[in-house]
Amino acid sequence: MNEKELAPHIEDINRALKGKVNSEQIEEELQKFRSEYRISLGDAKRAIVKKFGGDPLELYLNPEKKINEIRGDERSLDIKARILSLQDKEIEIEGKPKTIFYGILGDDTGTVPFTLWEAKSLDLEKGDTVHLKNAYANTWNDQPQVNVGSMAGICILDDHEVPPFEREPQQCMVKDIREGMRNLVVTGRILSLEKKSFQTDDGEKDLFSGVLGDESGKIQFSAWHDFRLETQQVIRVTGGYVRSWRGIPQLNFDDSAEVETLDDSEIPSSDVLKDSSNMTISQLARRGGAVDAIVDAVVIDIKTGSGLIFRCPECNRVVQKGACRIHGKVDGEADLRVKGILDDGTGALTMIMTRELTEEVLGYDLDRAKELARDRMDQDIIKDELEELMIAQPMRIRGNVTSDEYGLMLVATEVKFKRIDVEAEARRLLDEVSV
Repeated sequence: MNEKELAPHIEDINRALKGKVNSEQIEEELQKFRSEYRISLGDAKRAIVKKFGGDPLELYLNPEKKINEIRGDERSLDIKARILSLQDKEIEIEGKPKTIFYGILGDDTGTVPFTLWEAKSLDLEKGDTVHLKNAYANTWNDQPQVNVGSMAGICILDDHEVPPFEREPQQCMVKDIREGMRNLVVTGRILSLEKKSFQTDDGEKDLFSGVLGDESGKIQFSAWHDFRLETQQVIRVTGGYVRSWRGIPQLNFDDSAEVETLDDSEIPSSDVLKDSSNMTISQLARRGGAVDAIVDAVVIDIKTGSGLIFRCPECNRVVQKGACRIHGKVDGEADLRVKGILDDGTGALTMIMTRELTEEVLGYDLDRAKELARDRMDQDIIKDELEELMIAQPMRIRGNVTSDEYGLMLVATEVKFKRIDVEAEARRLLDEVSV
């Protein structure tokens, strides 16, 4: 770690030791613990404080912080902020439903996402000014997040205790939208739109969601207010913010945002936008995912579990040796799929093709695949044929790209083989070399 990265951690140790050891010595000790003993930063900080007679717990008795000071590794965090947005969501923990709240906090230095994991007695609303005590922070996609758990306290403050945060709106193309962005200005055409209604403590609430597109790509959006949106409208959203689901950035805007309907000619037609989402795998990795992405790549591997497979009739998991890992021995239902690795020279990702696309590539249906496997008494014959057809072949694959701890995954909705004119490509390469 460089000097700038170490500085806040040295300050933490210095505060815990109440200034008994100078910063230079703390830095030397920290570098030694990290480079020679190869222990984690948190363990190194605790060890140094203990070595010089301090109490490691002092490391976590953080003074009140401004939002731009949050690093994402605080265990006891005190902040005063305004609730800029607030929504609820039902999740399942150990098989039981639980309602959590999430949104954006802001002060005069910046904004940060937060999650309220335990319902509190206070009736919090968007616009409230709050003091959070004993919260904690972590990072997601290299951005800090504040978490309010059962040990945290919340009290409502007068509005004047937290100055408002004012940031110039940021004009952004769809392809450049990332998790954590705030106060965005995004212009695009509404390619799809649906309305959902659900019950809240304040009565029925409507959510309008769909896909917005421009020349650079497409993004899912959620409008938490009725802006009278219509499919094929061209709109400019000022004041949007971004949250991700499984790595896919999603644009959100509520009644604090401005939505303006523009002339239809401002954005190309939906037919033109259909093929506007061509991205490299490295771009997808930086972005974290995408909706309706187009990737030009080569299949470099067809994984085990491709071709003719059998699924559990109860949970749809793939059956191994006649048994489901959840439901035990079952009569599996036949299916076709491809699970492969794509590489475009900038990176690699996992691709999943469903039965319909696999049949399209093979040129025959599931019944024919079962018949071939039965005649040869070999289920892997279909996987072998897929390898012959697809390995090292340039392809254009379309679908949604998600990300998790295992990397990027593209679930294909369209697959096309790219036929390359070898002679023309050779001439192009020769022209490049001769320049």
